[in-house]
Amino acid sequence: MGRPKQFIELLGHPALYHTLRAFEEAPGIDRIYTVGDAARIGELASGAGISKYAGCASPGESRSLSTKSGLGLCGEEPESVVLIHDGSRCLVTPELIQRVLEMAHGDADGVIPTLPVSDTIKVAENGAVAETLDRSRLHATQTPQAFRLGLLRRIYAASEEFLMTATDDASLVERAGGRVAVVHGDKTNIKLTSPEDLILAEAILTSRTSSRNGDGVSHRGILWRTRN
Repeated sequence: MGRPKQFIELLGHPALYHTLRAFEEAPGIDRIYTVGDAARIGELASGAGISKYAGCASPGESRSLSTKSGLGLCGEEPESVVLIHDGSRCLVTPELIQRVLEMAHGDADGVIPTLPVSDTIKVAENGAVAETLDRSRLHATQTPQAFRLGLLRRIYAASEEFLMTATDDASLVERAGGRVAVVHGDKTNIKLTSPEDLILAEAILTSRTSSRNGDGVSHRGILWRTRN
């Protein structure tokens, strides 16, 4: 994006504002820790009335090292459930957060939200198709991902070199032999990756606001709105 995605404005608020509001409104969440610019995030949380905000850690050189930094703030008991979420998935809903959290109190070592893959996926090598995968077994992974704090502490005690090879937190749990359960994700829980995603994100937020206000107006046309 060429700029910090968490602070790109969506409908007049930084993207991270929408993320913080969702976790604030999820009844099962007790505290919110963040990783990033502490002064900027603290000011945002205060202005947004995020009562559950509990602190901010410095980011690491990779996703996993940022997670490790954030875990350093957690003083809760080892059996506490921790949800790890991408700040750039600013359309997460309290309902999805609760769905993940409720399953995390079961017997699995981790819980992740996923969606079945609808496209045909092919493996390409040297400019040609090498294999077509069975999409009935494929799932696209989202966040938040939930784990017990004690398990995360043990896993993140590994070397930085090992941690930096992970694409998400669940993969580290899987490597350690843990069982990761899945719950149904949310198609609107998109990740801000390219400028086109901002148009879709604002359309989703506008539609949600419309639904809450009960005005009955269709906002599908906003998907095609252009920016000056």
